[in-house]
Amino acid sequence: MPDLPNHILPAGFQDNVQRAAFLCLAGSVSLVLVSIAASQILLAGACAGFLWERARRGGPSVSSSMLAWPILALGLWTALAAILSSDVLLNLAKLKKFLLFAVVFLVPVMAAKAGARAWIYRAIFAVAGVSASAGLVQFALDPQRDALHRIKGFMSHWMTFSGTLMLVLIALAAYLLCYGFRRAWWSAPLALLAAASLYLSQTRSTLLLGATAGLLAVALAHRRFRTMAGLVALIAAAYLLSPAVIQHRLRAAFDPNDPNTRNRIELFGTAARLIRDHPWFGVGPQGVAVAAQSYRGDSSYPVWMYQHMHNNFLQIAAERGIPGLLLWCWLMAAFGWDAWKRLRAAQRAGPPSHVVREARMVSTAAVGAWLALMAAGMFEYNFGDSEVLILFLFMVSAPYADDLAPSAPAPHPEEGLA
Repeated sequence: MPDLPNHILPAGFQDNVQRAAFLCLAGSVSLVLVSIAASQILLAGACAGFLWERARRGGPSVSSSMLAWPILALGLWTALAAILSSDVLLNLAKLKKFLLFAVVFLVPVMAAKAGARAWIYRAIFAVAGVSASAGLVQFALDPQRDALHRIKGFMSHWMTFSGTLMLVLIALAAYLLCYGFRRAWWSAPLALLAAASLYLSQTRSTLLLGATAGLLAVALAHRRFRTMAGLVALIAAAYLLSPAVIQHRLRAAFDPNDPNTRNRIELFGTAARLIRDHPWFGVGPQGVAVAAQSYRGDSSYPVWMYQHMHNNFLQIAAERGIPGLLLWCWLMAAFGWDAWKRLRAAQRAGPPSHVVREARMVSTAAVGAWLALMAAGMFEYNFGDSEVLILFLFMVSAPYADDLAPSAPAPHPEEGLA
């Protein structure tokens, strides 16, 4: 691989293997917005480069290695739930999703060079611009879409499309806030583009809950109270200026008699009954769709509606039992606590040099992404969506690279939950 100019690749990569592995990692995280197959192929390349470097040179450990414990515990309990399920082979195949967690251990080491994480974020933003534009074109070609035919960009489903845009929008807000308008003016129109596509996707869990909660968290983390007030005013204005059909859909989220709201209530009741009868190991990672048919409370809904329970907590408990849910909560709590802890450390780091700005940006984005995923996950199983999961894992693992980044702010002395 020929040498790449500094403005194309962050400086500090010592040889071709490091560069290739870094580019594979950046490609995996950014191209997930358009192709999960390409993303996973590149992730395999990044893993191969990482293992090659470790075998040849070794390397220091980072705090993210502590996350191996909750990830391993959740993986083992998931395997046990699969073995005890009615379809062992089908449920064991679901374990391959745990390979995506390699991102948690790759990013802190492979993106520790100064500017590397910001470089990956800019790659994500560039691809997100293409994805959001595709969604806008889809809407322009057919603006009379119903709830079952919403825009989805290059994704297979509108929930995946909106979930990735939700995280990108939060990252853009964090980037603009931490680098300032003069350095990152271009992120403002990109944010408007992502917000427009997210709005037109009409996915209430990501728009009303996830994106709103994440953006408010980004502003609150930096005590931008005027920004928070402006965001609330902007949301109110967007609602008032919306077409009647979109206003009705947004209002229907709070109407228990609305068909789309009632089906969520039906799924939550179904999940509660299923968990009550399978509290320890659930019915396996792939068993919920089939088992739910025996626990449904209303036979008028179509079978496909029960493919998952549209709630992270209920879905994971149904798949892996209550102990599996507690292990997942341990992992998510570790992500959230560590992101907040590192944001506090970055804010105390002193004058805003380039390294400090990068540390503040990635930790701010991690806090916002965590809250957004948790909020939207109350009405959607977004943790089970591979595209959303890869992007989320990158965002919450990026702050751990501060352990190895030169002149980075030292982490807070408190121990993390992991």
